[in-house]
Amino acid sequence: MKKIPVGELTETTYFSDSVFLDSGYVLTSPDVPLTNEIRNRLATWGFRSVFSEGARVTEPVIDAKELSETGEITRSFEDEQGKNQAHKFFQDTVEFLEGAFKRFREKEELRISAFTDKVKEILVELKNNPRFMLSLDDAVSPASNYLTTHSVKTTILALAITDYLKWAAFKQIDVGVAGLLHAIGLLKIPESLYLADRALNPQEKQTLLAHPVIGFRILKGAGFSGNVCVAVLEHNERLDGSGFPRKIAGDKVSEHGRILAVAASYNAATSSRPYKAGIDGHSGLVDLLKDPGKRYDERILAALLYTLSLYPIGTYVKMSNGSIGIVVSSNATDPQHPLIKLIIDESGNRFSEQPTIQTRGGDEIAIDSSLSKAELLEITRGK
Repeated sequence: MKKIPVGELTETTYFSDSVFLDSGYVLTSPDVPLTNEIRNRLATWGFRSVFSEGARVTEPVIDAKELSETGEITRSFEDEQGKNQAHKFFQDTVEFLEGAFKRFREKEELRISAFTDKVKEILVELKNNPRFMLSLDDAVSPASNYLTTHSVKTTILALAITDYLKWAAFKQIDVGVAGLLHAIGLLKIPESLYLADRALNPQEKQTLLAHPVIGFRILKGAGFSGNVCVAVLEHNERLDGSGFPRKIAGDKVSEHGRILAVAASYNAATSSRPYKAGIDGHSGLVDLLKDPGKRYDERILAALLYTLSLYPIGTYVKMSNGSIGIVVSSNATDPQHPLIKLIIDESGNRFSEQPTIQTRGGDEIAIDSSLSKAELLEITRGK
């Protein structure tokens, strides 16, 4: 990349490609000018140069695809640090789980202490960096290794729910270990079945539905606690008896199993797989909130809602005046009213410096609806 002295930047300078602080931190996108505010930040942080593959241009370069992928364009350096820290921690945890699954496949080996220690690390990172730990998207969890990324994301969310519910540390650790291992039974089933992009025949369905029982037996044989084993067995059970493998209902479903059911279902809906794209976080929540108290525990759903907000971080929203924004922070005491960074104004024009607004009940401008990435691309195409 080309090195650009900060002193040469002017108020009206644009670049045809992203501008970086270094190889890991994006400073601006091609549609954002290098403003006085940004230059002042650079001076405060001690940066004398920035880097870009792009050329200087006089007009903004708007890329709808980049908009949909990056969302919030001008983040502070602190936000970039938090985001990159969460991404690195997530990838390290995925690599840990991939290694553990590999050892299990090859040696039938599961080290209880290793999983316990990893859950403790997740709890610490979740407490220190909750905003970005709870907004990990498909950019850092590719569909190609869905099983491990889904398991890690399920664990993070399950632990966040237990933290909201003020669970004791030992109970949180049990839920976390169960989250990491809730899909281990699938390792005994052909990948072509659990990642199939076709209708399964009755025999294949029965094989797939057996994975919680297989996982339970694996973990029980390896000496994991009863709570961990039962949570893995019951993570696909539903309160109305419509789940599997035992079709138990109501109070017969353990609390550990109920939490995993909510966390795993939300992450399954919002994560991409090789054969399907994930839905947005708001739609995933709305789906779980249908028929409250029937499929999922209402108290756990409420904990999920207050943990993520009704509009999770990274959700694109259309406002009542026609402007478009992205959720950048949730409100723990009021999940319906997050902090929004506006991207496109009511006339369809991009904001040069995106303003943020704290939504509140009774405001004239309110969230009208959530937008999928496909809907956002369609709206921004050509703008």
